[in-house]
Amino acid sequence: PMITIVTIPFLIKVMVPGKSTKNTLDIVGIVLMSISIICFMLFTTNYNWTFLILFTIFFVIFIKHISRVSNPFINPKLGKNIPFMLGLFSGGLIFSIVAGFISMVPYMMKTIYHVNVATIGNSVIFPGTMSVIVFGYFGGFLVDRKGSLFVFILGSLSISISFLTIAFFVEFSMWLTTFMFIFVMGGLSFTKT
Repeated sequence: PMITIVTIPFLIKVMVPGKSTKNTLDIVGIVLMSISIICFMLFTTNYNWTFLILFTIFFVIFIKHISRVSNPFINPKLGKNIPFMLGLFSGGLIFSIVAGFISMVPYMMKTIYHVNVATIGNSVIFPGTMSVIVFGYFGGFLVDRKGSLFVFILGSLSISISFLTIAFFVEFSMWLTTFMFIFVMGGLSFTKT
């Protein structure tokens, strides 16, 4: 965060002033979408059906609102763009699966290998998260050369193969799990590129 603050004066010098346009911000749309997301999150954590009903009500109101407003918070045409919606859905699904895996790894390592938290963090989580930097660089390079669909498929394959390897050989070695965790995080980086 501090490095970002240091770069602000350089960015101000480099930025080209653009033309400003007078648009109104769709505050009602922002509030409706926020309430619907909050209700959905409360449903998924508390399993209270009231929140699912509230989510549905506020989401329907939000959809009707953005289709009537001249400058909507989210353009309704995005919902009709099938490739965009498929990419959004599959990206969200992959992110959710990997997030669940990341949450599960410490419990799995402690149960199977009987290692302490510091070892799990330093030997498994840290190398995996640091690999995102390297995979992010190569992902950007590959997108320029081969296209985003190729990189997305490569990332999905990396995640799938890593999950299968861990599923079948989890008791083999802690270092195999560490190695596969690196490719799970790298695959996630590829799918987000």
